[in-house]
Amino acid sequence: MFLKGVLLILFSILNPEDLSTLIKQNVNLTFYERIEIISERLLNTPYKESSIGEGQGVDADPPVNLTYVDCVSFIEYVIAFANSLSIEEFERHIRFMRYGDREISFENRMHLPDNQWFPNMLKYGYITDITTEVGGSLAKDIKKSVNNKYFYISGVKIPSDRLIMRVVTIKYIPVSDVLKVVNKIPEFSIIRILREDSFRPYVTTHLGIVVKKKNGLYFRHSSRHFGGKVVDTPLVTYFSTFEKYENWKALGIGVYRINDIRKKDAE
Repeated sequence: MFLKGVLLILFSILNPEDLSTLIKQNVNLTFYERIEIISERLLNTPYKESSIGEGQGVDADPPVNLTYVDCVSFIEYVIAFANSLSIEEFERHIRFMRYGDREISFENRMHLPDNQWFPNMLKYGYITDITTEVGGSLAKDIKKSVNNKYFYISGVKIPSDRLIMRVVTIKYIPVSDVLKVVNKIPEFSIIRILREDSFRPYVTTHLGIVVKKKNGLYFRHSSRHFGGKVVDTPLVTYFSTFEKYENWKALGIGVYRINDIRKKDAE
């Protein structure tokens, strides 16, 4: 089965319990309590870009590697854990988030955040775009297009028919307005950091989740620039770093609710 065998060994590096035990221990908690506990347990996990693969072929890194995480795999693990009551469910969620209904391969993975990963996550109901709910009339649109016949990931040529959408419209709250809405952002929302459009095949450059503490809202994220690990950064402090993006200016943020897929399936 997908990930079986590799998963438990790597998970034991983070925690001596196996994944099945961890899931069962939290089975009676609410969905958002599971998000909180799981994301908190990943705090201080070292950052490493592209730490996951297919376990063979072009990218032989393991499908699940909890020794390191980047900003995307951190979010994937949190959502998969929160939605799983068994190892089998966890495996299924990881697979759908990474590949949709495609065969598992490097070429079929959702590499590009704007034209692959986010559309796929929305399609399968893992997240819901609430940017307009949070930003109201401040919310704006940006279109991101990938028009070439191919795009390249780590030097690998991938046909553009692997895209979920060639042209995608992304809702965002401009940098100049984010502090006006910061207190409207629900806890455990995903924050999507967007840059101005460029020659690059993406405008999304970072992700994290919002957590609430006694002294305010924090951005829980895996970042090379904030200690090189999963950390909690005061949300206002993180937003203040946008003005430092001189070479590739920040555009704004998108806000997404994480969904309880089990609840949706039961309806």
